[in-house]
Amino acid sequence: MADYTFLDLIPAFAEQEHGEGWNHIFGDPLLNPAGTVTATHVVFTGVLVVLITVLALIARRKYSNRDEALVPVGKFSVTGFFEVLFDAVMGMMSDLMGEKAAKKFFPLIASLAVYIYLGNLMGLVVGFAPPTSNLNTGLACAIVVFLVYNVSGFMEQGMGYIKHFMGPILLLAPLIFIIELVGHAFRPVSLSVRLTGNMTGDHMVLGVFGDLASGMFSIPILIPVPFLFLGLLVCTIQALVFCLLSSIYIALAIEHEDH
Repeated sequence: MADYTFLDLIPAFAEQEHGEGWNHIFGDPLLNPAGTVTATHVVFTGVLVVLITVLALIARRKYSNRDEALVPVGKFSVTGFFEVLFDAVMGMMSDLMGEKAAKKFFPLIASLAVYIYLGNLMGLVVGFAPPTSNLNTGLACAIVVFLVYNVSGFMEQGMGYIKHFMGPILLLAPLIFIIELVGHAFRPVSLSVRLTGNMTGDHMVLGVFGDLASGMFSIPILIPVPFLFLGLLVCTIQALVFCLLSSIYIALAIEHEDH
């Protein structure tokens, strides 16, 4: 159950996905040339983009009227969801890097928050798979953050940004520089692996207990219910951690500090 979605109701897709893979279209995996390429996360990434677009268009109707846009929504709605999420993201970023820098980088972090959070939540819906449970999805988001904070560091401080990699002691600068380079290179890896691992595990737990309930009681929806609440917590925490660490990396890159 954990590895199957409504896409597997399409015989041709299921045979290709769980058989030879899609290597003939996408090529062999870079990290594992002998492995097979799957496309489930690609399809659900497309579904996620469509979902976000529809929700954004619904929420945008409120902001077409200036007077109405200033009035907070008093009930649960699409607009209320975005307002609560964006307010939390902005508050977190302001505490880390100041209000001015937070406003500058808010579009990036807020976009990641919406994309990752809704992508995580897709895994709680029967027949869907979270696109964030695939390493390619998490790595793509992490690489964007990596490029943004390094480019922003150079734009903000010029070549002085290199001093962040050398430490306060000149004698140890070469050693610290190598250590810092390795640490920065692994930041995208740690961001993506953490997100992928947790979302894969969460999705597998729901699938395993769903299979157990189906085999024992023929009611696959009963036992996983408590785990849905646990899954909701995991989805929220993982989106928060990704955005929090991304904000910290940006804040560290643009801060002015004497070494």
